[in-house]
Amino acid sequence: MRRRFTTTFLVLFLVAAFSVPLTGTASAREYGDMVDYPLVFPVAGPTTYTDSFYASRYNGQHHAQDLMSAKMTPVVATASGRIERVNGTGYDDFESRNCCTIFLRHDDGWGSLYIHLNNDTPGTDDGRGWGIAPGIRPGVHVEAGQLIGWVGDSGNAESTPPHLHYELKDPAGVIVNPYRALRAAEGKAPPPCTGGSDAPLEALLGSSNTLRKGARGDAVSELQGFLNLHGHEAGPVDGIYGGMTELAVIAFQRDRRLSADGVVGTQTRSVIDNIANGSGFASLADRNGRILRPGEASGEDVRTLQEWLRVLGYDAGPFDGIYGLKTEKAVAAFQADFGGLTADGKIGPNTREALGTALGITAEGTCS
Repeated sequence: MRRRFTTTFLVLFLVAAFSVPLTGTASAREYGDMVDYPLVFPVAGPTTYTDSFYASRYNGQHHAQDLMSAKMTPVVATASGRIERVNGTGYDDFESRNCCTIFLRHDDGWGSLYIHLNNDTPGTDDGRGWGIAPGIRPGVHVEAGQLIGWVGDSGNAESTPPHLHYELKDPAGVIVNPYRALRAAEGKAPPPCTGGSDAPLEALLGSSNTLRKGARGDAVSELQGFLNLHGHEAGPVDGIYGGMTELAVIAFQRDRRLSADGVVGTQTRSVIDNIANGSGFASLADRNGRILRPGEASGEDVRTLQEWLRVLGYDAGPFDGIYGLKTEKAVAAFQADFGGLTADGKIGPNTREALGTALGITAEGTCS
């Protein structure tokens, strides 16, 4: 399965910040490597999750696993170690902005970061509540499986279902993908990945099925990517039609003067189809479309390219449809960051495909 990659200035900052070696130890691992690491499953209760490490987010690329569970489900230490930070104490402001958080330094040098612990008290949501267990503070040593907090929706998860954002870092500070390790901790093997599509919005527009809250699948993934691309925050591109996706659909429907019921039926899909068949979108999304070269290309597809690059966090200059030096540099930067592309500043079939993947409008399939 191709890795989903969405980059913004925020993502570049986070990857750089969190990849600084904490122990001075060099690592043979790279960002996002799937690892076999023995750990205790961090949520002690009913939990659902998919491999969301490379999932698109409205503010960038995800580099953790979201473990969906009810509020106040116990959260435990995945390994024995020392509490290093609580709510970002003595660190940068990323964790403090996402109260309530805990960073646990394992005895073997690895580290676990827990985000979105519960911060509700009865009738309020003031960050003073039950998210962090009594006695859990920097410097305290805990044992594997020991209670350290409770699942919640704090920080930037206030508008999403409650869940634990769980990150795993190796001793050199490299953020790795803990999906396989989490499955092993449950005694389950990762299932094969299925689904996916070959072209932007292929799954969404190639079906007539009504999509509503509770729906799942590739069509939902592409819907989420499309809504995020057009300024309606649908949340993670995970193929799950939850509350945030429903609100984004309603906002889109209101903008287009449709019945704002949060359901993607014939009318809403028709409007999406009209946008997808617009000259700029359709031309840029076509893998076999013309090669866009700096200094030569101009038109609606170049304008759309400039808009897409801006959504991905690259400054391609004004949306003027002229493929100038600034657009060329933005394309080359995207190509270099995505991986597997030649950073030549031109838009050919592979870069078109990469753009669809990065924006989440081309479904990659799911691993559940």
